[in-house]
Amino acid sequence: MINVDTLYIHVRHWLFWYGVYGFTNKSCNDEITLFSDKEQNNRLAYFDLLTLPCLIDHLNSELDETDGSSDNAYMEKIQSFIDGDKEIGYSYIYPRDEEDESYQVNHSAPLNEKGLKPTYIYVWSKQVDAWDRESISDHVTILAREFLQRDVENIVFLDIPSYEETKASYEEDYARFGPID
Repeated sequence: MINVDTLYIHVRHWLFWYGVYGFTNKSCNDEITLFSDKEQNNRLAYFDLLTLPCLIDHLNSELDETDGSSDNAYMEKIQSFIDGDKEIGYSYIYPRDEEDESYQVNHSAPLNEKGLKPTYIYVWSKQVDAWDRESISDHVTILAREFLQRDVENIVFLDIPSYEETKASYEEDYARFGPID
């Protein structure tokens, strides 16, 4: 295990920050990118974080049971995780063709039957119902150990918008729904 002083996190979506600043409920699904440097030149990993309420919502409304084997298999994996004892689980998307092979993750990850690493990793968590900075930091510590073989002392969020920037973005995004109190 490598000891690393700091990992840097970029959260992809504004919805996370809307929840952090109290404009909406906290998000239950966020995408994060991990970097070893604050300049974001050395990307280490990318994860899609989903909480239990988000997974239940996927089962109840987003996934199509009639869509065939891929959605059905994914639904079964989600249900198995929900019913199981694990607090954190993972789902992987592997390359579908030779072109996808160039998008394999460059860190430790389970190989598929063809010996290929995933191109995308979902992180499922029962530890929290919604994401905030503390819960993402806690999960990044786990992910760094699991996939990067690193013990991390500090987690730093990058590109944190100010309250005012977040409010302006929120108002722009939600203006079509009517006045905001």
